[in-house]
Amino acid sequence: MKMDEILFGAAYYDEYMPYDRIETDMQMMKKAGMNIIRIAESTWSTWEPSDGVFDFTHLHRMLDAAVKYDMKVIVGTPTYAIPAWLAKKHPAVLSFSKNGQELYGHRQLTDITNPDYLFHAERIIRKLMEEVKDCPNVIGYQLDNETRAAGAASPETQQLFIQKMKEKYPDIEDFNHEFGLDYWSNRIQCWEDFPDVRGTINGSLSAAYKRFLRECITDFLHWQERILREYMHPGQFITHNFDYSWIEYSFGIQPLVNQYDAARFMDVAGVDIYHLTQDKLTGAMITFGGAVGRSLKKNNYLVLETQSQGRLNWLPYPGQLRLQAYSHLSCGANSVMYWNWHSIHNSFESYWKGILSHNLAENETYKEAAVFGEEIKRIGSHLRNLKKNCKIAILTDNASLVGLEEFPISDTLDYNTILRWMFDACYELNLECDLVCAEDHFDDYSLLLVPAFYSATEKSIQKLRNYVALGGHLLYGFKSGFADEELKIYHDNQPHNMTDCIGATYDQFTKPENVSLQFYDGNEVGPQFEVSEWMELVKANDAEVWAQYIHPFWGKYAAITHKKVAAGTATYLACYTTKEALKHLIKKLADVAKIELPVVTFPVIIKRGTNDGGKEIIYYFNYSSENQTICHEDADGVELISGKNVHTGDGIVLKPWDLAIIEM
Repeated sequence: MKMDEILFGAAYYDEYMPYDRIETDMQMMKKAGMNIIRIAESTWSTWEPSDGVFDFTHLHRMLDAAVKYDMKVIVGTPTYAIPAWLAKKHPAVLSFSKNGQELYGHRQLTDITNPDYLFHAERIIRKLMEEVKDCPNVIGYQLDNETRAAGAASPETQQLFIQKMKEKYPDIEDFNHEFGLDYWSNRIQCWEDFPDVRGTINGSLSAAYKRFLRECITDFLHWQERILREYMHPGQFITHNFDYSWIEYSFGIQPLVNQYDAARFMDVAGVDIYHLTQDKLTGAMITFGGAVGRSLKKNNYLVLETQSQGRLNWLPYPGQLRLQAYSHLSCGANSVMYWNWHSIHNSFESYWKGILSHNLAENETYKEAAVFGEEIKRIGSHLRNLKKNCKIAILTDNASLVGLEEFPISDTLDYNTILRWMFDACYELNLECDLVCAEDHFDDYSLLLVPAFYSATEKSIQKLRNYVALGGHLLYGFKSGFADEELKIYHDNQPHNMTDCIGATYDQFTKPENVSLQFYDGNEVGPQFEVSEWMELVKANDAEVWAQYIHPFWGKYAAITHKKVAAGTATYLACYTTKEALKHLIKKLADVAKIELPVVTFPVIIKRGTNDGGKEIIYYFNYSSENQTICHEDADGVELISGKNVHTGDGIVLKPWDLAIIEM
């Protein structure tokens, strides 16, 4: 979805403020170059303080101020945090999960399949939409907020799951067979005997229930979308703020939501990206998050939440806030919106600081945001709606993520770690990547990386075979093609239905101890790298051995094989190794796929895209505390921020945590 301008702003909550300062806040936002606020998504109890009693005073204060100060508005439905009176009136709206029934207080603990919850959610959505639908400054709506199913497993919710299983497996014997329920006497003779899924020891059944909960989220967001469409005007959009797996910051793809499916009903994808900063700011998380956002609609996306000051160790160094903002835009984002405008003075997120600190005055973060705001007013028309043209794609798969949760490789190596290992290796080599899923069309990419595709359907495997046959270059990662969609392990040689394609096979694997791999680059012996966590003992048939294990007993087995297949090639990576080893492999594959490798690597990062005017944009980023000098090797152009001409062969000096943007 195209935007007329870059959206720059923050979440704003008049209802959270310790005193009335809405005029001051709007004036400060305008002074900083902001043009949008995001409101309303978390204050159901303010809009409906008691059952059926509504008070939209704060809402209209914000809408009126937005009109007065010409600020665009995104309105969120407030359904992810319920009021206390609703939990008291209908206790069952709080999810029954594996740990018993949730206690009221936190957000996202609601059973989104509960009829009483849905009744009251629809009522507040409709009341809210009646209040905002005629405000001329509302440009879009956000459905819920980082939606969760809260592990819902009430008897009623489980009955919905059982009904889906009945529809998929009309013959209960097929169900027993596919899920292997003879094991430990888990088989059932009739659907009425279906046990409580919270106690299952069957990984396939557990994964199927998690898949069902992801489908519930898709249905819930689609249900909200249909309601909002009744009130919307032409030109308004629907979005949602999708988030990521979390390890103290956004990390990998979200296991609890099928984001590809959920995004189908939206006009534009939105994402919430939080990342490390200070000396740990690399730009990789912003880039990965952007690749996810881009993948959901195969288009530009909105950053609906990101950090300004944020957590204790996230306070950015001078220059980093501005660098981060441009990092989002370079990935194809059409907005930079902070959570939130002001630091909160009460409750759970009091120390997740906003742009303004608790004194609500101008500070260094605000001043740097204003620098970006001034620049984006001048040059934003050159940067909006940036189109990417990546030659490399990485296949992501939610079912495989869950499969490796149910059947872990190790305590430290999970699906997202493997995914980020591959993505970050490409990132540091300045090879830009798209993310795709198995349902996508990916034949146009020169190189396709497939990490740990554990739960692979026959159809998906055939698509990979076709990709290679049509001239694509495939890197197939370890633990791929191991099980079907219900996590039933294939009973032929591994990897299933790919042994002829990769020219190799294995039937044994182990955790490596004191094992390394040795590359062979043509007739020359290449570098060695450590192997850890997982290794498959691969026997090459008619494939080249690109790397061999170095070990007194495992040394006869291949670590990496490579085979020409029809017009393409298939490379198999049988182990987890260092990022440097992976980069060495990706360089070899880039050469095979005729993908040009940039001369510079991290901490200088290069991003490219085409703007609305059909001109190529190149971003040069310096993610370090030292000056970096690079050579501009592309066509002549203009550095947009400074307005200076840049010629082919010119040296560009990037100061610490700074950037240059060339329009050619």
